[in-house]
Amino acid sequence: MTARRVPEPVAYPFHTRDGLGLAAAYREAQRTAGPIRVQLPYGEPAWLVTRYAEARAVLADHRFSRAMDAVRDAPRTTPVSPIGLVATDPPEHTRLRRPAARAFTARRAERLRPRVREIAEAAAHRLAAQGPPADLVEGFALPVPIAVICELLGVPAADRDRFRGWSDTVLSTSGATREDFGAATGELKAYMAALLAQRRTEPADDLLTALLHARAEDAAPAATAASAVSAGAAASAVSADTAASADTAVSAAIDCANTANTANTADTAAVGPSATATDCPETAETVTDTEAAADSADTVTDTAAADSAADAPDTAGPQQHGATSGATSGTAHGTAHSAAHGTGDAPGTSADDELVELCIALLLGGYETTAAQLANFTWVLLTERPEVLPALADSPGSAEAWVEELLRYVPLAASASLPRYATEDVEVGGVRVRAGEPVLVAIGAADRDGLRYPRPDDLDPGRDTGGHLAFGHGIHHCAGAALARVELQEGLRALARVLPGLRPAGAPTWRTAAFLRGPAELPVRW
Repeated sequence: MTARRVPEPVAYPFHTRDGLGLAAAYREAQRTAGPIRVQLPYGEPAWLVTRYAEARAVLADHRFSRAMDAVRDAPRTTPVSPIGLVATDPPEHTRLRRPAARAFTARRAERLRPRVREIAEAAAHRLAAQGPPADLVEGFALPVPIAVICELLGVPAADRDRFRGWSDTVLSTSGATREDFGAATGELKAYMAALLAQRRTEPADDLLTALLHARAEDAAPAATAASAVSAGAAASAVSADTAASADTAVSAAIDCANTANTANTADTAAVGPSATATDCPETAETVTDTEAAADSADTVTDTAAADSAADAPDTAGPQQHGATSGATSGTAHGTAHSAAHGTGDAPGTSADDELVELCIALLLGGYETTAAQLANFTWVLLTERPEVLPALADSPGSAEAWVEELLRYVPLAASASLPRYATEDVEVGGVRVRAGEPVLVAIGAADRDGLRYPRPDDLDPGRDTGGHLAFGHGIHHCAGAALARVELQEGLRALARVLPGLRPAGAPTWRTAAFLRGPAELPVRW
């Protein structure tokens, strides 16, 4: 391990406001031994990891905590830090994530593919009927993932302008005050709480209803067990038949199962010899067709077994949690409770807040990133590889390889975010990160690391893209990755089939104050 040296932090983020290129400063950082020190617009300085092996290792190492963000002046680009699932550690994170992990498996995403294809082709036909020139963002990139996630959750698509406005504020990196953030978050929470209250009394065939039932089923055995323990009958608190019945109900409501990953030994080597770099088995890193097949083979079909596997990493060593920010106070929900369809939690409780925040994360995460990448991928193909979309019309099967390569190639985030705090001294790339110091992972730079991907700045769908970090890694791996892949694949296929000759009709207008990079407007013709 090298001697402890703490350099002066450099200003960060590196990216410019227009375009999708990787900033030259990332290349310079990758030529520097170990992580570098950076200073974001808000919060304390942080270490920035830019190389693939170190990035993957930090994301998987249990010695780094997200929950400590809540009790520190965390490095960030916005006035306030994120709340909810992304700001928790196991075992709290495992409990909060489990319903979402059950809902967004690769198997469920594949069953949704025909409907996603219908939605994408309908949007492309509407654009064609409108006639050129047209804005691809407003006419296609946004409507497709919004329609998909709204149908899946049970959110009225007619409300898109309302939650888009709130989302723009929440994801803004400049121009929005702390008060603006608070107001937008409060309105989002009230909106989602009202929808959940409606589903309690008027259940529907959607994910909101399924999540309410899942919460009720999860709460029932726990309540029974607690009662039995207090009566001195812990051994018979929940019979096997009762537990199996509850698990079957949850599995039917969510229509999916958890998947298990195994630890990657390379992660341990990259961080240091003492690391226990265990990937959370509740996340499914379906990266290529080969890995998808392996993932399918590893699918846990028994829900009780799946829950046990999901809990496994929570006990795989000492955990440092700190205070979590999974629930916030001061927001009126106006929820109503129904014994027939309720969650078992009184409205206004922290458990109620958790469900509201999970649904908000699913809604915003379900369309914002996919919409941005649909526009980004189309722009990159039209300007860098214009022969690809016409070829996709004849060879739609190649969409999978192109999507994986574009996920690796396009740096979506304007900057690294979600700092991980070291809970003990950890060696990262030969540099000692002291306990209590935050580390940021630049995923876009890591996926363009020539040590992992030769000729990293070339677009090559024939390369091995396995293990790219576009959806993260470890316990915070994106729960909706499989669905996002389906939407991106079917989106590009629809554009290729319905809009032959698609090409730019002028320069795009770039997002200038948003966490996600990409065109705000993308004029096209065909």
